[in-house]
Amino acid sequence: MSEKISHDVKEGTFAEAILNTYGPLNNNEKFKEKYADKSFKILLNPKDGDYAALITVNNGTVSVKGLVNQDKKKLDQKELGWDGFMQTTIALFDEIGKGNLSQSDIAKKMLARKIKMKNVKIVAKLSEMGALLN
Repeated sequence: MSEKISHDVKEGTFAEAILNTYGPLNNNEKFKEKYADKSFKILLNPKDGDYAALITVNNGTVSVKGLVNQDKKKLDQKELGWDGFMQTTIALFDEIGKGNLSQSDIAKKMLARKIKMKNVKIVAKLSEMGALLN
């Protein structure tokens, strides 16, 4: 039985790229088993883009919502209830997504304030999820 997962994403945005990356996990049995009883939200905000992406994992399903990122108050943790947060440029998100940056490279960029993260353990789940796509 296939569930219809709703996504609120505008075409051609950063959020759509995130959906295209993580959306296939909804058809992945390993993902469904591993995250069957887990629930969390991660906000990815490209500071040089117009849209942020809110990734929600809830009981073995993943959904993505595109959010206009012009008003920081609307992306606040209290407003959206996210558990993890990452902000950097679209170019750095691309490098991270392609696996071109090691953990030490990312740590150096955090120290240089080129990457901002809150709750690194939750953000690291993106890497775990990505590994299930291979």
